[in-house]
Amino acid sequence: MPLTAFRFSFREDVDERRFGRLARLLTVIQVEIERESAELRPSVERMTECAAFSSEAMENGEGSERMSARIDTLARNLALNRGRQVSLEEQMSFVDRTREGLLRIVPSHGA
Repeated sequence: MPLTAFRFSFREDVDERRFGRLARLLTVIQVEIERESAELRPSVERMTECAAFSSEAMENGEGSERMSARIDTLARNLALNRGRQVSLEEQMSFVDRTREGLLRIVPSHGA
């Protein structure tokens, strides 16, 4: 008995449209992840440079207590930043795996 006898309105393009939306959403998410990751890189460089200068100033006897606190703050911020970068890498891996799965379902939407 054909599916239409059960009142299913199957249209061949339903999967294409459904998974096309998913492919577009994955692209939007990928761009967001890449943008955030790119924005984090310069802050890591600035914090690293600042920590190096603070460390050097502390070694030269310039406000060692204040510099020590500043270095501790920079170290915490660097650790938080690195944790965020790891999270973004995991998110990008998830997006890539999802795309691979999508390619198995509807080959035209794997890109």
